[in-house]
Amino acid sequence: MPCCACSLFKRTEDEYIPDAESVRQVKEQHLQPQTCSLAQCFQLYTKEEQLAPDDAWRCPHCKQLQQGSIKLSLWTLPDILILHLKRFRQVHRRMKMQNMVKFPLTGMDMAWNYLYDLYAVCNHHGTMQGGHYTAHCKNSIDGQWYCFDDSDVHPVSEDEVCKQTAYILFYQRRATIPSWSANSSVGGNVLLMSCCMLPYICCIWLFSMECIANDESLSVWVFRIHQFILV
Repeated sequence: MPCCACSLFKRTEDEYIPDAESVRQVKEQHLQPQTCSLAQCFQLYTKEEQLAPDDAWRCPHCKQLQQGSIKLSLWTLPDILILHLKRFRQVHRRMKMQNMVKFPLTGMDMAWNYLYDLYAVCNHHGTMQGGHYTAHCKNSIDGQWYCFDDSDVHPVSEDEVCKQTAYILFYQRRATIPSWSANSSVGGNVLLMSCCMLPYICCIWLFSMECIANDESLSVWVFRIHQFILV
């Protein structure tokens, strides 16, 4: 370190102390994404929070500002439950949260008589600045999971569905799943009936496109569909 007045140069040496093993482990643990469950996410989301003094609310009874609390609750549950996981946040800079969220594939118990089964997952690969979306979807006929990656579609195992890239979860209430779905026994007659219905579905779709192109009314379109099915 030189002196600006007399140009005296002083040399100092500091002893280097390497990080202890415990400190290194703490650093690595802090850098690694933490794992949590979907149930823990629900608990944190519905946890009661105390409002800060700046967020005081005016009591309608005493007309005074009071420090209260806030709590989110789920009063009603839908047949189709879509859960959006928080994957992006703004802390000094935009960043993606890489935490592994473990979620059940079947039998998610939300309330009495409200069991949900997973039927699709939207995945995000990449960073905040750029990425790619894929989807895992379950075939309701044979129960097989498939990965949809642009034009590529291939079967995957259940272990490949619950991944760190999960972004949006799609659940269906078990009571609303048809009896011929993958959760029940599937007979050959059901498969045959489903295959036989495909031409009808395709023709109905073609009829709808034709009516829209010709600007026909909905009543005429419905009549033509019924007429086609009854013939």
